[in-house]
Amino acid sequence: MNWLKIIPVTTELTDNGYQIVVRGQSYSVRYPESVWSQVPLAMRRLLLDHLALTTSMHLPMVISESRGLRLDTARPLFEPHLFRNFIGDIPSCADVEGRDIDDEIRRFLTTEYEFDTDAIRRPVPWPAPDVAEAGAVIPLTFGKDSLLTFALAEELGLRPRGVFVEEPAFHQELHHKTALADRLDREFGHRLTVFRHETGWLRDARHLGTAPREYGWGLQSTEYAFLLLPLARYWGAEFILFGNEQTAGSDYLSGNGRWMVDPCFDQSHDWTRHIDAMTSLLTAPNPVRVGSLIEPLMDIMVQGILVRRYPRYAALQMSCFADSEGGQESRWCHDCTICAKMYLLCTAFGVHPEVVGFQRSMLTADKRKFYTLLGGDRSPYPYARTDVTRDEQLFAFHSAARFEMDEPLIREFQHTAVAEEARRRELELYDRFTLRHPALTVPRDYQDRLNRILDEEIADFRRRYEAV
Repeated sequence: MNWLKIIPVTTELTDNGYQIVVRGQSYSVRYPESVWSQVPLAMRRLLLDHLALTTSMHLPMVISESRGLRLDTARPLFEPHLFRNFIGDIPSCADVEGRDIDDEIRRFLTTEYEFDTDAIRRPVPWPAPDVAEAGAVIPLTFGKDSLLTFALAEELGLRPRGVFVEEPAFHQELHHKTALADRLDREFGHRLTVFRHETGWLRDARHLGTAPREYGWGLQSTEYAFLLLPLARYWGAEFILFGNEQTAGSDYLSGNGRWMVDPCFDQSHDWTRHIDAMTSLLTAPNPVRVGSLIEPLMDIMVQGILVRRYPRYAALQMSCFADSEGGQESRWCHDCTICAKMYLLCTAFGVHPEVVGFQRSMLTADKRKFYTLLGGDRSPYPYARTDVTRDEQLFAFHSAARFEMDEPLIREFQHTAVAEEARRRELELYDRFTLRHPALTVPRDYQDRLNRILDEEIADFRRRYEAV
């Protein structure tokens, strides 16, 4: 290998966390006071072995002159898992960018990753506290998935602790989420732990001075699991609960028919089980498990249950990135496909979207461009390219029309060919999007009680839907 094309990655443990240095730039990660000191030194080093790779693994794919990384860590224990995670994300990245998937995988497989030593660190005992402060740690973004996860965990008696991992590249949304965190504390008595990790800059093309690429986000869930382990152990939590709903397991066939594309590979149910295996092994014999309470639900039911069963939490929802001019004053920019989707999903449940903070309609004629079903532009997000997403939009429009939601695009929809398709496929769509699907990652001890809650809400929706 040409050593001039190696990206050097150096690391250092600090009193309250660690820092990673890439191309001379230092990025610090700091834990709340006293948390880091409770992590055994050997485990700090083992975690850093993995966090250094998860946060920098994509760099040779985005920095054109590079051919690999040289990390000053030990070879990570779960290196094969991290490589599998990255390969699983490549088809999605390549497809969105219009690149050849075969070429991108070939390029990754010829990238070299070198470590200071091939010796692999093993876990050491990492005892849990005698008295647990929380039962579950939840990465809380204020999106519908994490809010519903938080609300369900609270109802199940899991004593959730919310953690907001601040991604520095999304600085505009931080303004709104700080205000939402204040409301969460003031109205619900839940103090949100804000976790600032500067390594998020390594995902930002502007910061790196590179062309925009999709790489960097594909290991986010895996990284967060490692990142949150010290907090989970400090609080005595048994679980880290991600908001991975049923749609996260969807995929689609690439344009050339050679690859299945997983738009959210690291959020898929199968990969979540691998993350669970890693965290469990690192914290045995009293493991911190990783799972999801909302895996059985499709998006429509996630949004619907949030606004119907937990309207006070729904009032805090922010799913928009708020990165446009419209997002400066409002947490909903009212000018993107995400705003359009969330607005539509509320109407599909027969609920007026004002309950989640919308100030203007997203179903007026000028918003048609956000709905592919009505001839709008293709969404830039890979998860929007699956057949499931298209059918979800179809059923959502049909359901909103059935509930007689008075919106211009709902009325227009009723006189289109796709409305006829929805009527013809109604039973199929109805069953698919209102079903409680079998789950792989729901914590077993809470499965029965969770199913009773979900079944109650699904039954309520079906009664209302069938009554109109």
